[in-house]
Amino acid sequence: MKQKMRIYQLAISVLLCISVIVFARDSFAQDTNPNYRKGIEYAAEGKFREAQGWFEDNLKSNKSDSTSISSLGVINDLNDGKITDVYARSFFAGLNHLQNGKIEEALKEMESLIESKPGYPRPYNVVGVVYASLGDRVKSKEYFQKAVEIDPEYSVAYFNLALLYQSSAQPEEALKYYEKTLSLDPKCFDAIINKAAIYASRGKYSEAIQFYQNAIKIDQNNPEVYYNLALAYYMSDQLVRFRDNLLKAKELYQRNGDTAGLEKVAEYMNKMEEIENKARRAR
Repeated sequence: MKQKMRIYQLAISVLLCISVIVFARDSFAQDTNPNYRKGIEYAAEGKFREAQGWFEDNLKSNKSDSTSISSLGVINDLNDGKITDVYARSFFAGLNHLQNGKIEEALKEMESLIESKPGYPRPYNVVGVVYASLGDRVKSKEYFQKAVEIDPEYSVAYFNLALLYQSSAQPEEALKYYEKTLSLDPKCFDAIINKAAIYASRGKYSEAIQFYQNAIKIDQNNPEVYYNLALAYYMSDQLVRFRDNLLKAKELYQRNGDTAGLEKVAEYMNKMEEIENKARRAR
């Protein structure tokens, strides 16, 4: 089961990432998704109203998109007077560098922002994400911890600390920070599914099932959640529910044109057929 139940991460991958660790939220994914990419470009130009529209449109089709959620958080900070127009443009310029794979330029931009406004937590978190993606866990942890030191209610940085510990095979520490994340943001999709994955990897399938069910309440169209939920039911011998959720995952993978997902489902579809054939012979 440990091999089958992967840690599900809706996350960024910096273009030059050399680490297998991928961090989510305020990390701003390198992706082909035109909505938030265009939104970041608009925001870097100071066109915040247009950027906000792109991010909001993206969330209509992908409710758990961490990039759009975090980008809107920055725009809200601007609207609330926490940062200036110039600061916000520089912040998004750094993110634009990230999505174009310009790591050194992105770090330089964020470090400049930290120097100019050391009491604003978001650049620390982004720098932490970059260092984690480059494999420097020590620096990454330092920046995440600095972010929550500045803002003890900054759920995003707690989440990234949790993921850092999870990827370092320290599940107890990871669970502690996921719990902190969820106490601040009960609908944090990423935290819910990663917590479920930890429980499943430790054979605690009833707990994993509960968290996957909670994730579905947030995003009913995510095939990975149904797939992992199906595996949890399979490992706990709840075969009818295993079948129902596997078929739902298959339906959503087909809708998305996800051939890799369909290949994963096919393996367990064969197991499902074997189970049903044995049941028929036993009658």
